[in-house]
Amino acid sequence: MFNGNILNSMCKKVKSLVKSDIILKRLNKLNEYVALLERLRSNPKNAIMNDPFVYGNIERYLHLAIQTVIDISNHIMSERNINGINDYRDMIAGLGKVGIISSDLAAKIAPMAGLRNILVHEYLDIDKEKLSDILQNNLQDFKEFGKQIEKIL
Repeated sequence: MFNGNILNSMCKKVKSLVKSDIILKRLNKLNEYVALLERLRSNPKNAIMNDPFVYGNIERYLHLAIQTVIDISNHIMSERNINGINDYRDMIAGLGKVGIISSDLAAKIAPMAGLRNILVHEYLDIDKEKLSDILQNNLQDFKEFGKQIEKIL
C-alpha cells in the first residue's frame, strides 16, 4: 500500500529535522556561552589573571564553548558519514575540508580542541596568559562558526 520511496524520503526528512533541532539547541548554548565570556572579558586584566571567580568562570565557559563546537561538529560529521576522524581536532578540521565551514575558520578553531583537553585533563598547567589572549581576541571565531553552521541547516 505504501510507496517505500516516499516512506524513506519522509524518514530522512524527519531525521534531518531532528539533527537540525539538536544542532540549533547547541548553537543557542554556544551563543549563551560567548555572551558570558564577553561579559567576563570586560574585567580588568588583573582580575582575569588573579581573581579565582573570574578566572574559573572564564575556564568553564571556554570549555563549554569549545565542547559545544566539538559536539556540533560530531553531529554533522556523523550525519554525513565522513570518516577518517581520529580526534576532536580532526572533527573540526573536517568541517573545513568538506566545505561546511571555511577552511580559514577551521584552521582557527580546530586547535581549540587541544585547549579543551588541557582544560579538562591538565587543569594544573593552564596558561592564564593564553586564556586571557583567547578571551580578548578569539570570541568572534565562535560567533563565525555559529553563522556558518546556521547556513547548512
